[in-house]
Formats: sequence, C-alpha cells, structure tokens
Amino acid sequence: MIKKPTLIVLICAIVLGGAVYYFDWRKSSEPKPSADVEKPAFTFQAADVVSFTLSHPAQPAQTPVKFEKRGEAWQIVDPVDTDADQSTADGIVDAAAGAETMGTEPGTADRRKAYGLDPAQAELQLHLKNGATHTILIGNASFGGDSVYGVVDNGTTVSLLPQLLSTVTNRSLDDLRNRSLLRVDSSQVASFDLKNPSGQLAAKKSNDEWRFTTPSDSLASHDAVDSLLQGVTNAKMVSVASEKPENLAKYGLTAPTITLTVADSKGARSTLEIGKKDGDNYFARDESRPMIFRVSGDVYKKLDEGFADLRNKNVVHPDSASIQMIQIHDSSGEIDLSQKKDSPGDWIFDAPADQKGKAASGAIVIDALNNLTADEVIDHPAANLLAQVDKPAVSVVLVGNGKTTTVKISKASGDFVYAQSSDSKSLYKLKKSVLDNVDFKPAGLVL
Repeated sequence: MIKKPTLIVLICAIVLGGAVYYFDWRKSSEPKPSADVEKPAFTFQAADVVSFTLSHPAQPAQTPVKFEKRGEAWQIVDPVDTDADQSTADGIVDAAAGAETMGTEPGTADRRKAYGLDPAQAELQLHLKNGATHTILIGNASFGGDSVYGVVDNGTTVSLLPQLLSTVTNRSLDDLRNRSLLRVDSSQVASFDLKNPSGQLAAKKSNDEWRFTTPSDSLASHDAVDSLLQGVTNAKMVSVASEKPENLAKYGLTAPTITLTVADSKGARSTLEIGKKDGDNYFARDESRPMIFRVSGDVYKKLDEGFADLRNKNVVHPDSASIQMIQIHDSSGEIDLSQKKDSPGDWIFDAPADQKGKAASGAIVIDALNNLTADEVIDHPAANLLAQVDKPAVSVVLVGNGKTTTVKISKASGDFVYAQSSDSKSLYKLKKSVLDNVDFKPAGLVL
C-alpha cells in the first residue's frame, strides 16, 4: 500500500510531466520561421545610384570598368572615357537594386572558395546620391542553377542571390560600351552624302520623300534609302581595334574607301569612315569619337550601293487624288474613264460606246501604273531603244490638275519590255510579265 506522501509526489510528477509534454507538443506544432524567406538585399532604388564599378577578381587581366551618371545617361569614365551602352548599364543597376536574398550559408573560408567567392567571379560596387556605398560579390551558380552565391556589403555569411546578377555582370568592356557605329537615329536623318567605289551620292528628305541632288536631280527609293540608313545606324561595332586615332594609314583611314556623312534637320552632322579590310571585317571610325573599330562585311556591302541601287525605279508616280481622266490605248481599242463631277472617287466609262455611263474602277489602272517598277533605268537611251516605245503595246494618258502624263509600254523584246513616261527622258526596262498587269479590258474595269 502506497503511503499518502508518496502518492502526492507521484501525482505531482505525473501532472508536471503532462504539462511539459503539452507545452513541448504545442511548441513543436507552431510554424517555424523559414531560413529561405526572400528579402531585399538592399533598400536603395536604382535611381539613387550615381556611379558604379564592375570588376572580375577571378580574371585579373580584365580591367575594372567605372561608370558615372551624367544627366540621364551612363558614361564609362575608366579605363576609357566613352559612352556606355545604356540598356546594359541600366540592367546592372536595376538587377542590384531589385536583388533579394533567398537564404544564407556559413561564410567560412572553405565555403567561400567552394562557392567561387575567393576570388569572386564579379564584384559590383555602387555609390549612391547620399554618399553611401554598397558592394556585392558574385560567385558560382547554386546547385539548382536558379541562383548564385554572393556576399552583400562584406557580410560574414554567403547569400543566395538571383541568377540575373551573374548574367548582367558577366560583361567585358566591349560589351559595356556603346557600340553604335554612329550616334544618330535614322528617322532623324534629313540628308546624307555617300562616297564609295561606285561614285558619290547626295540626297535630301522633304515631305517624307528622298530626292537625289548628286549625281542628278531624281527621286530616290524611300525603302532603299531607309534600308541603307537603318543598316548603318542599327549596326554595332564588331570590336575595337584602337582606343586612340593613331597611325590612321595603318587602318586605311587617311584615304577612306567609304565615307558616309548624315545630317539632321538642324544641320548636326555625323561621319562614318571605312578603311582597309581586316579578315571578314573592315576598319572604321566615327569622326566624333577617338577609337578605331571594326565593322562587319554586311555594313560595308550596304554602304557600297550606288545610284542605280538607291534610285526610285517606278516608271510613273500617279497621284490618284488629282487624276480626273484616264485614256487607255492598246491593240483592242480605246477605253476612256472619268471621275464623276458631283462624286469624286467614283469613275464612269466614257468609251467604248457599249459601256458609256457605267460605273468603272479607275483605281485598278492607277494601282497597276504605280506598280510598274523597272529592273533598270536607262538615263541616256540609244535611238534603237527609244524606237521600242514609238509604237507601244499599251499607252495610258492621265489627266488632272491641268497636267497630262503619258505612259508608253513597248511590245515584248525578248524577256523584257521598255516603258517611258512623258515626265522623264529616261527609259525603263521591265520584265515582259508586266504586260499582263496592264492588259486592260472594259470587262475587267466594270464595277
């Protein structure tokens, strides 16, 4: 039989044990804070950064690159003074400002070495408007590959940081600088002068229309000129050959093979010079910058185009809004169309007699003439070629606003036909298939 004092002690022990078990169980059932909770690595904004330096300690041959914000633009100030690639510089700052830590690891010496942090693969030092400085060391990718090991502000632990930081900082000086051939926007170019092995060209833009002033006063092809300008202004340097404009003769730039000068509407000019060939590339320079760089063969080919490549090859340029009458003459007879006086844009037949007064489509004729694009323009045609259009297969007369324009298209001569407009002395050589497009019949023009 248990004595009373012993029983009391036993009951107290059971109660105490139960209480300990209950509180331990309750504590174990409460959610524990995660060691991998994401949190911002920094509290500053991208707009707060006024300068930063990017270096690669694991690659000591790569010189650190320092950037400064000048106005709204980033400038590389060391090891050279040159324009930065704005999207690349902004991407680095944005990635740093928006970085979040996704967990930490012990920062012991052996761990730092294993994580690629001793030496670091990249080091980013950022300076803020308020004078504060922040540093990120970036190491190897984590096992999962979606993050990288890093050290924030010389911390004692290693943080897991976004993989994006490794991507944006894995850049050489050539990747970080502005690699545009010319610092201009092609849409702002109002005139250009081009000297190349094909000769010399000059053109001006007026009312969205390009017109040559050299070698002759003639229309240029809007698409061809835009393609040339965009091909240059959108192109990038292949690499930098020299940071200084020394020994230009070595690069063939004392007497460039190609020189392109563009000007905007305010007269601001930019000049690109291309010199000797270097493998598949060519040496070149922008006169406003000191460095000598390489451009691709595609850029050279684009700038080697001549007058024949860039001129407008349309036989005629009818303005549909101004034309009131159309007369068509071919082997099957004559078709006359006119716009209704009380309803501009609506056409009727005046001839042949069996169609007179019926609704017609003048747009079909005008569109067909607009699409007469020559393979070759002959500015000084020989008499035997001019004779081809003396008795044309098709003749179209356009009348409007007090002006009459006649377009003559010859019969087929081999695989080609010749055309001429009364607006020009030039002769246009086209494929004979265009005859199918101008084979106008009354039935095809009836609405």
